[in-house]
Amino acid sequence: MDVTRDVMRLTEQGKTPGEIRTFIDARYVPQGRPMDTPRPPR
Repeated sequence: MDVTRDVMRLTEQGKTPGEIRTFIDARYVPQGRPMDTPRPPR
């Protein structure tokens, strides 16, 4: 749920998918396994 809120907030701030992914990885990877989803195109 926290990830969803962060994505919504960052999207509203005009962040790109790559910027959002970088933020999510930095914030949540220390709490568990990293996502194996491919990174968005640049």
